[in-house]
Amino acid sequence: VAVKASELVAVPPEIEPVHASMLKINPLTAWRLLHGYVDLARGDWLIQNAANSAAGRAVIQIARELGCKTVNVVRRAELIDELRTEGGDVVLVDSEKLRDEVKGATNGAPIRLGLNSVGGDSALRLANCLAFGGTLVSFGAMSLQPLKIPTGLFIFKDLRFRGIWINKWYDEATAAERMAAFNPIFDMAKRGLLKTKVEKSYPIDDANAAVADAMQSKRSGKIIFEFNT
Repeated sequence: VAVKASELVAVPPEIEPVHASMLKINPLTAWRLLHGYVDLARGDWLIQNAANSAAGRAVIQIARELGCKTVNVVRRAELIDELRTEGGDVVLVDSEKLRDEVKGATNGAPIRLGLNSVGGDSALRLANCLAFGGTLVSFGAMSLQPLKIPTGLFIFKDLRFRGIWINKWYDEATAAERMAAFNPIFDMAKRGLLKTKVEKSYPIDDANAAVADAMQSKRSGKIIFEFNT
């Protein structure tokens, strides 16, 4: 395979290869979500759904390093302790009472950034938790349902709705912009502060089993291939 040298990024050798191989997707997405839309300061709150996903866990880790606090919304109560252990400040099960529960858990602190990778009713519940002038950034649609945004959220809360596809951002970013994101990610990875959870690895000969495992909805980490060298 021949590629342009300008398209390559040198990964520090201190980073374990499995984790290094995944830094460009979810950790890079998380970094852009936290830096591309709202100017967050230390102590600020943000909220996200699908917080147990690889991107959600990366958001928790990076936000903690930045001094920001996270409200993490999940579908299953058994994930609460796990995500708290990983650094999530507040972990709540998604429900119709979400706005009131968020207000109570944060003492009514304004939340200016919401991160949505589910869509449908879950995205609407996130939007309802945002402060006036807040921003909801969508980067996935796990529910396969469209966004449901009432006109009142535009008129009375002046919310912004944005989206990101990290591959498009990467293709359009300059080398300097890419490294401005990669360098702090590399630094966190070298210090053991940024890891993508791996549930199981498979040899390439077991591709069918790997794909079947990856399709399980309740897995807690990535399914990866190991290649013989």
